[in-house]
Amino acid sequence: MRYRYEYKVTDITKDDNNPIVETMGAMSLKKLQKKLDHKKLYRVEYINKKGNELIAHITGIEPK
Repeated sequence: MRYRYEYKVTDITKDDNNPIVETMGAMSLKKLQKKLDHKKLYRVEYINKKGNELIAHITGIEPK
């Protein structure tokens, strides 16, 4: 399935010298948060619909 946005997700919960960067696709940042673990902190890099590069520090959304 083709997603609208590509996100570079890095787990920054613990300080590692070699962080693992994973590319994930989602239709929006909120939908990406549902895929992530709510106990960890992530650094997310993406380009928004206006073409600006953004970096956000987020956690996942806790399941109900």
